Amino acid sequence: MFIKLFQKNELGMSQMRGMLFLEVVLSGLLFIYPTMMLVVKGGMNTVFIWTLFLAVSVFTLRPAKFPKVFWQHDWSLYMAAMFGLPLAILLSQVANDQLDWHPHDAASRYWLVLPIFLLLVRMPIRIFKVLQFAFPLAAIIGLSMIQDQGTGRWGISTLDLIHFGDFELIFGLMSLLAINWWSQDTWYLKLLKLTGFFAGLAASILSGTRGGWLMLPVFVLLLAYFYSRPFSFRKVSGSMLAAGVSLILIYSASPPFHQRVDETVGDLLKFEQGQKDTSTGVRWQLYIAAKDVFFQHPLVGVGPEGFGREMQAMQAAGKLTPLAAEQGRGEVHNDLLAKAAGMGLFGLLAILAIYIVPLRMFWRLAQASDGVARRSAIMGVVFVSGCITFGLTVELLNLAMATAFYSFTVAVLLAASYRFHDDGIVRPN
Repeated sequence: MFIKLFQKNELGMSQMRGMLFLEVVLSGLLFIYPTMMLVVKGGMNTVFIWTLFLAVSVFTLRPAKFPKVFWQHDWSLYMAAMFGLPLAILLSQVANDQLDWHPHDAASRYWLVLPIFLLLVRMPIRIFKVLQFAFPLAAIIGLSMIQDQGTGRWGISTLDLIHFGDFELIFGLMSLLAINWWSQDTWYLKLLKLTGFFAGLAASILSGTRGGWLMLPVFVLLLAYFYSRPFSFRKVSGSMLAAGVSLILIYSASPPFHQRVDETVGDLLKFEQGQKDTSTGVRWQLYIAAKDVFFQHPLVGVGPEGFGREMQAMQAAGKLTPLAAEQGRGEVHNDLLAKAAGMGLFGLLAILAIYIVPLRMFWRLAQASDGVARRSAIMGVVFVSGCITFGLTVELLNLAMATAFYSFTVAVLLAASYRFHDDGIVRPN
């Protein structure tokens, strides 16, 4: 009997050590993943794969003490949304006789993240605490890495300018939201997070990624909505005035910001005068072209990578300038239009679901929660809103790295929001 008790205790201790090891490794991965995306080419995918490996290993081994969860209705909708785009890609490929694995590479991150979410939502709340350091550190490290690209714009070698500027901005905004996330921060922790905010903003401005700056007024509106409860017109008006003044100050004090805004205005004036081969003019031509392709092939599109093949015919028909046609062979510069043209209505609905379903979940959790849970959900709202906004002027989610980052961050913030919202969601095995 003594031997049996000893063996049982040994087994229990082994399982406890295993769970502690899992917590430590997951905390480490959550801490490094924003920075890994910046400092190592392919770093985001490496973190994603290792976290997925842990999740699959745990669900395969099924430790005796591993907790179960009370299934939430929204999780079924979330999982369906994450499978939507891969299915839309396959349907379009079959219809257009263009079967190819390449488009599925990036899209696979959406459904592969589901085991990661189901693992994280079972883990102790404490593992998410590292996120309050992860976002500001990534923003600061990103700023420290920038180099002049020879065009007056600054970036890093591991990411293109647009993705770098957009991700730095979102890191900065998340850093600001992380102030007093868990509890009342010490002055030096607040300083770290404020430094992360200004570092992310500075890096975004230096990158010249002007499309991403559309997120700034969106961010202010979200803050005004969530932090003026009960609703106060004076608070909202004050927030908007402060945002307007801040943008004017940035415009006046920052030559890169000033220059890029002036270039946008100049591009619009030139377009009206018939000069279409500007950065903004080329994008507008491609948006119209994508709309035309969608209306010509409304159900399944021209294939996930078929838009580029339409460029020669459109140029010959006078619908695109040679420069626009050349750039259109690479991308549409808009996530929604790219999916609509490439995969028709099914692709458009799929990408909307990838955005809207998590956004709705975060929004509901933010309304129904208080304290740490509410802040976690608001961070999720801001993150998804940022990616939607960025995707209006660039195909943000056309790279495996970007889809891994988006799907991983959504899963992490959703798991954190549910764990903080109701700890009773997890029950012992």
